[in-house]
Amino acid sequence: MAATKATVTMVCFRALSLGLTIWSSLSAVIEAQSFQRLGTCPTLGCVFPPDQTDFLAGQFFDIRLEVHAPVNGSEATGNPNPDTNFTFTLSKDGGRAQPAASYFKLAEPALERWNFTWYEGNIILPRPTRGSDFRVVALLRSCQIDFFARDADTPSLVNVASKAYRRVALYEAGEYTATLTYGNGNKTTASWLVRDLATAQKAKNIILFIGDDDEYDQRGPPDRSSDCEWKIPVQDANGSIPRSGPSDDHSANSATALYSGHKSTVNALGVYRDSSPSPFDDPKFESIAEIFQRLTKGGVGIVSTAFVADATPAALTAHTADRGQYPHVVDTFLNGLTNYTWTNWTGPDVLLGGGAEQFNPGRRSYRGQDYYKLFADKGYNVVQNNTALSNTPNNAKTLGIFSTSNMPVWLDRNVYRQNLNTKNSPDGRGGNATDVPGLKQMTLKAIDILTARHSKQGFFLMSEAASIDKQMHTLDYDRALGDLLELDDTVKATMAKLEQLGNKKETLVLVTADHGHGFDVAGSVDTKYLNEQDVEREKRNAVGTYEESGLSQYVIPGSPQDTSSLQFSEGSAFPANWDPRYTLFSGVSANPDRRENYQVHKSGPRVPTMNTTADEDNYVFNYKDAVTGFVSNGTLPLDAATGVHSLTDVPVFAEGPCQELFGGVYNNIDIFFNMAACLGLARDKAPK
Repeated sequence: MAATKATVTMVCFRALSLGLTIWSSLSAVIEAQSFQRLGTCPTLGCVFPPDQTDFLAGQFFDIRLEVHAPVNGSEATGNPNPDTNFTFTLSKDGGRAQPAASYFKLAEPALERWNFTWYEGNIILPRPTRGSDFRVVALLRSCQIDFFARDADTPSLVNVASKAYRRVALYEAGEYTATLTYGNGNKTTASWLVRDLATAQKAKNIILFIGDDDEYDQRGPPDRSSDCEWKIPVQDANGSIPRSGPSDDHSANSATALYSGHKSTVNALGVYRDSSPSPFDDPKFESIAEIFQRLTKGGVGIVSTAFVADATPAALTAHTADRGQYPHVVDTFLNGLTNYTWTNWTGPDVLLGGGAEQFNPGRRSYRGQDYYKLFADKGYNVVQNNTALSNTPNNAKTLGIFSTSNMPVWLDRNVYRQNLNTKNSPDGRGGNATDVPGLKQMTLKAIDILTARHSKQGFFLMSEAASIDKQMHTLDYDRALGDLLELDDTVKATMAKLEQLGNKKETLVLVTADHGHGFDVAGSVDTKYLNEQDVEREKRNAVGTYEESGLSQYVIPGSPQDTSSLQFSEGSAFPANWDPRYTLFSGVSANPDRRENYQVHKSGPRVPTMNTTADEDNYVFNYKDAVTGFVSNGTLPLDAATGVHSLTDVPVFAEGPCQELFGGVYNNIDIFFNMAACLGLARDKAPK
C-alpha cells in the first residue's frame, strides 16, 4: 500500500530523532539545494546584513537578528522554543565589542515572534558503520526532501525570535565584526566593510542607462548594421572595453545591487529578505537616489519603458521583500516609506513610463486611490501622451504615464503600428495609446526638467530600456533588438543634448545592464527555404552554420542595399527591412517548448507557449506561433511559460568624470560605490 503523507512525515521524524543520538558518528551533511531555510543564513542564528557586506560610510540601514528553532526536520534540536535572550555586539578593526544598542545609542528593540515553514534541503549521507547507523540511514533515505517534500507537501516548521535595529549608520571606514550569541554559546559572526571613499564630489550629474537584459552578444550580431556601436566606451589601462562581473540573475535584486551596493535575494527591493510573514518589515538600506536627495537636495529622475512600478525603477525608492507589491511601489515614489522612520523622500522631479493601472483609482492602485490626483496635489504636472510631454514646462515636477502595463515597443510604434490597437490608454477608459513617446523622447525631456530645476545641485537620472528583457523572455528577438537599438539611439541623443546644454563635462554617463538571457548568434537562416519544406524535421536544414552561414539582410535606411521607404532618426542604425529572407540563427540558453521559424512576428509581440490545463501551469508550444516553423523542445520546468535569465557577464560603458573607475572586471555592487564616490556621497561623521 502506498505511504500516505502522514506516514512519510512520521517516518522522517522518527529517523531524525534517532539520528540526533548518533549524529556525531554519521557526520551527515545537510545541504540546502532547491530550497533554503533562509538565504544567507546557514546556521540557526541569522544576522542581516549578512557576512561579507560592504557599506557606504553614512548610508542608513536596518539590522535584523533572528534565532531559529526548527520543530521538525534535520535541524531540529528537540527544543521548539528559540532563545529569546540572545545578544548582539559590534566591534571595529578588532577592538572591544559593544552591545549594538549602546554602539548606535538606541533603546533595545522589542522582541518579535513568528514561525514559518520550508521544504527541507538535500541530505548527504556517509557510509554507515554500525547497526544503528544502518537503521537511521535507511529511514532517512525514505524521507521526502527538497522537491520531493514539496510534492508531498511535508514542510519543516521553524519558530523564530527576532529583533530589528532601525535606521542606523556606520561612519568610520574599516572592518566591523557583528556577533550574534544565542543558545548555549552558539555564535553567528558577520564581517562588514565600510569602504574608504573620498567625500569630494567629482561629478555634478549622473545619468545611468540600464538596458534591461543587454548583454555582449546582443550588441554584435553579424551584419546587424554598420553603425550600431556604443558611442561612449571607456578604456582600461590595456585599451580594451571594460567588462562587469556576473549578474545577480533577477531584475529586483540586481537593480538593488546597482543602486545600493547590497546584494539581496530574488524579488527583493532595497531590503534583505527575512523570514517574517510581512513583505514590508524586512531590513532596509538606502538607495543612491535617497542618499543623493538627502545629502545634496539634488534632482532625481526615473524613466522606463516598463510600467513604472516594475523592479528596475521601483528599486530606487521601494523597500519590500516582494517586488509584486506594485501599488505600494507607486506610493513610495510619491511619499517614500511611511511605515517606519526613514529617509525624508520628497519625490522624484520627473517620473515617466507606463503602468496606468496603478494610478487610476480602483482595486489595482494603493488603497484604491487616484494617484494622478495625488501627484497633482503635490505639485506635479500630469501628462498622458507624447504631445503633452513635449509641451509641459521644464520648471515643474512632472509625472508622465503613457499606457497601461508596459509601453508599446519600438518595433510596433514605428513599423507595425497596427499592433497599437490594444485598449491600453492611460486614462483607463479603454482607448488605444497611440501618441506614445519612446525612450529617447522621455529621456531628453527628463534631462531638460532636471537641468532646469537643479542647475546648481545637480541630478541623478535612471533611464531603462525595459523591453529588451521582456521581449527576450518571450523569445521575440526582433522586438528585443528594436528596443536595444532605441537605447543606442537614446544614448547618442543624450550626449548631443548634454553638449547643447553645456553640462557634458560635469555629467557621468553610464550604460550597463542588470542581467542577460544567455543570448547568442550561431549562424543564419534561409527563411524562404525553411517555409517551403513539407517535412517539419527538414526545416532545420535551412539553418546555416560555419562556412554555410551567410550574411543576414538587415540593412540600415539609405544604404545601397536599402529598397524600403522606412526612415527613422537621422544617423540611427535601425534596420530598414525587418522581414528579410536571410535572418539570424539566434537564441537563448534556456527555453520553454516553442516553435521556431526565425522570422519577425508582424501581428504583435510573440506568445511562444500555451497552458494545457485549467488548474495548473503546464506549458507547451503555442501552435499558433511561428506556424511555418518547427517544434523545438524546451529545457525549462513545465510551469515555465517564457525564457529565464542567465549568469552571463554584462557590459559597462562610461564617459565623463570618474570614467576611469569603471574599467576592468568587477562586481555589480561596485557600480554603486563608484557612482557614490563620484558624487561624493560618503560621510565620515554623523549629521548634527
